[in-house]
Amino acid sequence: MEYATLALAFIYAVLVGRNDGSPLVALAIRSMHRTSWWPPLVLVAGVVLVPLLGIHSVAETLTALFRGAAGESGAGFPILLLATILTLAFSTKMGIPTSITLALVGGSAGAQFAHGVLDGARIGRVLVLAAAGPLVAMLLAALLSKLQAVWGGHNLPRSIRWQQTTGLVATAVAYGANDGQKLLAVFAVLFGMSVSAGSSNLGIIAIIVVCFVAGAIWGMRRSAHALRHGVLHPRSHQVASTLWASAGAVLLGSAMAAPMSMTQSITGGLIGSLPRQEWRRVRWDQSRRVAVAWLWTLPVAAISGWLLTLLSLAIASS
Repeated sequence: MEYATLALAFIYAVLVGRNDGSPLVALAIRSMHRTSWWPPLVLVAGVVLVPLLGIHSVAETLTALFRGAAGESGAGFPILLLATILTLAFSTKMGIPTSITLALVGGSAGAQFAHGVLDGARIGRVLVLAAAGPLVAMLLAALLSKLQAVWGGHNLPRSIRWQQTTGLVATAVAYGANDGQKLLAVFAVLFGMSVSAGSSNLGIIAIIVVCFVAGAIWGMRRSAHALRHGVLHPRSHQVASTLWASAGAVLLGSAMAAPMSMTQSITGGLIGSLPRQEWRRVRWDQSRRVAVAWLWTLPVAAISGWLLTLLSLAIASS
């Protein structure tokens, strides 16, 4: 079972790189015209260094959910990983938008319910704050776009390049402080460590880096295609305001120890970066994918976690 759990954790970590890392890298490369190695390096540095500095409240929240889902013996942890992976794999196969964060929370809720120890208050708080992420990013992007127009002047092109560069760094920091801590939380629980100890463990760091980079590379082509046909074909100034707005929204979530989806916050930021008279440029059918991800992923992951946990309990008692 230990080897099976380790294999599930590796698969999960690669999926995180594919679903989270590759869209962020694709956005940075396409908009900033940088060499391909720079954005992923900054993103990986954020994932590794931010928790190492002692910022890991989101990972603490996730580990509490995971341990509740694992049960008193801890044997339910691989079941949670399996429920998450199956939800993501089935959704991807069917072309249905999904979210790893929502799959983890839904799977944890289902497993906790099967164990009879549902932490409804914690799960409810996490979901409310996560849902606020894209909305906060949209409002921040609208504000930043107006400030760009007021303060830009003749130096606007140079200012936009500076904003894009610093915005990518801010996004990497925000991802490392929040969404990227899904990786740290899983491997800390897997190896029986505290989050603080796991953040400085060289073995865990190496696993996270290798799996995350492998997943990001695997998903690059798909993410580049999704960016071309996504919610908006952004201009340079819109990318800058979106990066800063999504980073701000996710960092606010980190301050409240609430896991948030960086990719969903970016979707909200892209919409907010447009003035209202240009909303016709938004591909609203694509923006609705965020709502679909919520309506689909949460119940499917919860049912999967519940059924698989009941099955494992029945096998263990037989």
